Amino acid sequence: MKKTLLICFLSGLVSLSGCATKVPAFGGLVMADGESRIEIAELWEEGKEESIEGEKQIRYGRKLVEKGRSDLRTGEQLIAAGNVEVQTNRQAYQALHQTATGIDSGQGALERVKKLKEIASDWEEGEERIAEGNNLIQRGNEKIEEGETQISEGQKLIESGRDKMQDAEKRYQTK
Repeated sequence: MKKTLLICFLSGLVSLSGCATKVPAFGGLVMADGESRIEIAELWEEGKEESIEGEKQIRYGRKLVEKGRSDLRTGEQLIAAGNVEVQTNRQAYQALHQTATGIDSGQGALERVKKLKEIASDWEEGEERIAEGNNLIQRGNEKIEEGETQISEGQKLIESGRDKMQDAEKRYQTK
């Protein structure tokens, strides 16, 4: 008997509480649907912005790579010119050194010293060009590396943005 009364009491309580909950009104349903649509639109816009930012990064990265390659070419040209200058002046020094035994006056010795200073100065210029070329090559390689990193990050942003846009489109179509 007690069980029956308890069951009846609980059933009555459950049925009363079921009636107490409000059924969402049409306005509430529309509002909830609108909020989810706004969320979808925001997701799509976020994806679009990421894609645009990724494209900018790729363009910047390509410019860096291009500038780095230009620096490499210029550096290689400087090294080549410096090597030619060093080699030419080394040969001029050796030729002048071999004829040094024929000096028989102070004036001849002064002229030879002057010529040796010119050769030494030109030789140093060649070495400076080589050093400058090596620095340009190093900077060029750094620019290429940074540019490739920018390109890679840009591609990742584009992929992420595209995925967000596709996800938003799927959500929209399933609503």
